[in-house]
Amino acid sequence: MAESSIEVFEITRILVADTPWHFLLEVIIRSVFMFIFALIIMRFLGRRAIHQLTSFDLLLIIALGSAMGDPMIYPDVAILWSVFGITSIMVLYRIQNALANRYAWYEDLTEGSPVKIITDGILNSKKLKKHTLTQDDIFLLLRNEGIRSLGEIEAAYLERDGSLSVFKFRTGKQKPGLPTVSEDMIQEWKPHKAGTKIENSGFHSCYKTGETIWLERGDIFPDCEGEIWVVSEEV
Repeated sequence: MAESSIEVFEITRILVADTPWHFLLEVIIRSVFMFIFALIIMRFLGRRAIHQLTSFDLLLIIALGSAMGDPMIYPDVAILWSVFGITSIMVLYRIQNALANRYAWYEDLTEGSPVKIITDGILNSKKLKKHTLTQDDIFLLLRNEGIRSLGEIEAAYLERDGSLSVFKFRTGKQKPGLPTVSEDMIQEWKPHKAGTKIENSGFHSCYKTGETIWLERGDIFPDCEGEIWVVSEEV
């Protein structure tokens, strides 16, 4: 068997492969050109694409990253062809936005639609299961907003870009609710299984839905989704 001609840990091969050292100057020129072109493209995209990443925007970024990165470092990739390719992507993006702005059904089809996942302190677990975010993800977003329990929330919407829009109850309208703790923190809130006896009277919340009820000492925890109850966070 013929021995490999590759010399292991050869510094020159690792740094520049089989290209001449002066190609580095061309890489700098290519990179500067593509950087300037990228700035022009970002202005073309507008603020929406910068601050809100829908699934279509993410696809666009992946395509642009490939089209812009290759001509910077590969000597056999012509810059002009990349410019034409990127320009074509931009035209498609503008057409996509125009169609989405004109036809609501098309926008929902390509970018999704907002989903109401919390109503009057109750989490709609069925709707949540249809999306990639978990209950822990939602609670993390709520904690970042300084929300201690679902009892503070009148309504919450999962937006097209994956962000969470929250409408709180007016002052004085809040009620006891499920604490926004992650599953690995649940032990701090004295979890109880459905069917077991209640040790202390008070408000308790179903951990999977946020359903909150007053339960008397000695009663039995009723069935609920997930079969876990925790002590409610009271205002």
